Parts: sequence; structure tokens; C-alpha cells
Amino acid sequence: MPKRMDVGRSGWRTQAKHKMLNQLIGQEVGASRYLRKAPRRLVWFDLTAGDGAVPVADGEWHRGCSPGVLAYHASKSAIPVTIYLHEINPDTYVRLLANLEDRLPTFGFTRMGEHRWDAERAVIRVFNKSGSDASIDMLRPSDAVFLINDPNAITEWAMRPTFSREISTRNVGYFRGFTTMGCNASGLKRSKGTRRGRIELFDRMAALQNTLPRYRDLCFAAIIRDRDQWAYLIETSDKWRPKTEDLIRSAFQKYGRDATVTWYRNEEARFRGDMLRLFLTQAELRGIRGQEKHWVTASLDERIEMISAFEDAPVPLPPEQMSIWAIDDEETPA
Repeated sequence: MPKRMDVGRSGWRTQAKHKMLNQLIGQEVGASRYLRKAPRRLVWFDLTAGDGAVPVADGEWHRGCSPGVLAYHASKSAIPVTIYLHEINPDTYVRLLANLEDRLPTFGFTRMGEHRWDAERAVIRVFNKSGSDASIDMLRPSDAVFLINDPNAITEWAMRPTFSREISTRNVGYFRGFTTMGCNASGLKRSKGTRRGRIELFDRMAALQNTLPRYRDLCFAAIIRDRDQWAYLIETSDKWRPKTEDLIRSAFQKYGRDATVTWYRNEEARFRGDMLRLFLTQAELRGIRGQEKHWVTASLDERIEMISAFEDAPVPLPPEQMSIWAIDDEETPA
């Protein structure tokens, strides 16, 4: 598996994302102990932890990067928390350890080993490996799980397609996931070489949809008029729909932006359409027009073949002039 690209910064998009993440994790901590069957432990996976650094312009550490957000809320939680940070790039991993060493004592954490920090009710463990290989063997039915999948581009998606199903098969009832999906029209969409990787994302989405428990839903939120075409996928309880929509919109209002919000179970056709517009180029969309539903359910090779057939077809000749009247350049008098 290729190494993950170096840690990226996207200005207001990154800040809005971290505001969203901060609110989601805050909900986990605030609401978990009041659930009908309260979890005994919160388990948080960051599959793409990065280096744990925050640019000066992005503000405080505990609001400006995912390890900081997780550590801060874990230090405030009344329920025990275990955090698993994964970073595939060795150089980025070294910087992550250094930043954790510098920042975590402020939140009551003490280093207990090369890649472990403990606080009163929280444990943080750090791994130099792909988040796609994250183990869930430690999970118990009494846990509540939160997952972060924040790759620099959708072709580096770190959440394995079966992750959500694996959580359910361990009888874990409480699970939420947060995934960022970037598909820059001037980057990933410029080359046919990225096509297979982009189209494979439909298989990943299908795996999530097909294994989604009846009480959970998928929220697709795409930033409106965003030249870099970023979107977010949140897997959450259907009971959290209104609050999820509110926090998404409030995260972008600060920057004068808004996002479309679509739920898979309530608006399947629109949900599919939003994915198509994000993952495909305009030319690719023209190639499957009128066949979108069939295209999504076809095999990967069949999908690529359908688009290629459209691209390889000869350009139609311009229509012949069918008028029986001679063309007069002069204006006809009234």
C-alpha cells in the first residue's frame, strides 16, 4: 500500500472540519452517559491522525487537529475513553509523537511508553501503520465507538469497507463515523489515471449501505460552490439527524459557506446523485446520463467500460438546415 501523502492544510475548510469534529466528539461525551443503556467505555479510532501540528492561524491545538480534539474531550469525559491513533507515514508518525509529547501533559496525560499516554480516565495509543489495518479485537458490546477517516484525498481512504459491519458483528450498538471526501476538479479529476480509484469509492459506499443497521443512516454533506469539491460522510443514529444537520451548517456559517445535506435512507436518489457529482467529471456524468442507477450497481469494470464507450464514440455531425426558407441577412420589414 502506498504511503499516505504528507499532511495537508486547506484553510477555512480545515477549520470548519475541525469545528464539526469538535462538536461531534462533544456530543459523544455529553450524551453517552444519559443513553438508555449507557456505554461503559468510549473507543475512538483516528485512522489518519497526521502529525498533530496546528498552524498558528488555525488556533488552539485542542481545536485545530484531530488528535488534539480527541485528547481534550477524553480528558473531560466522565466515562473512560481509549483512543487509537494511526498514521501510516513514518516521518509524519515521528512528528506526531513529538507533538503529543509536547501537548498532552496540558490535558493531564503522562507518557507510559514509546507510544502510549495515560490520564485519569483515558488512554491514548499511537500506531505507525495504515488505519485500514486497525484492529477491533479489543471491542466489547458495552463500548461506544467513534471513527475518523480523514485522508488527503478520497483515493487514500483508510477505512476498510467492512469496518462498520465488523463493529456490528461484535454487538457494539453505538457507533458513529466521520469521513472527509475530497475530489478536486483540478487534481484528481484531471487525469484518467485516477478514474479507477475514484470509481472504486462507489463500491466502498455500497459496502457501507448494504451493512448499515436499520437504526443508523448515512449523511452526505457537500460544500456548496467549493472549487476543491470537498464533502463529508457521517454515519450516525437516525435519531441524530436534526442535530447532525445543525452542526454541519453551523460549522460553515462562520466562513460564509453552506453545505447540502442528504440522508441515504430518506433521499436515496438524491444521495446517489450527490455522490456521482462529487466522484465523477462532467464528461463522465454525460457518459452515463439516464443510466445512473444501473451504473452504480454494475461491476467496476462495467462502469469503466460504459464511460469509455461514450468517450470513444465519434462526435455526431451537426444537424442539417431543415428550413425551406432562404436565409435573409436583412431584417424583414414589419
